[in-house]
Amino acid sequence: PMLVFEPSENTFTAFLAWVTLLYWTGDIVASCSTGFYTSSGKLEMARTRILVHYAKTWMVLDVPLMALEWSDRVVALVGTERNSAGVARSA
Repeated sequence: PMLVFEPSENTFTAFLAWVTLLYWTGDIVASCSTGFYTSSGKLEMARTRILVHYAKTWMVLDVPLMALEWSDRVVALVGTERNSAGVARSA
């Protein structure tokens, strides 16, 4: 949403982007270990059932969104390396 205002990227915004990316990636890992309550009110803590439950619910949104975010970050890093290599070659 903030891209509408075209903010300039600086060290602080780059840091926040990484913190946010790592937080949500960690959230996916944590969600694979977080128990849930069944419809009968029982707390389910079996790892396999937690993974199946997560796969049927939020994983459908979490993983594709994080894959897009990580691919965007990798493309940005590769682009930055290529730009800086080009500057070094032309100098």
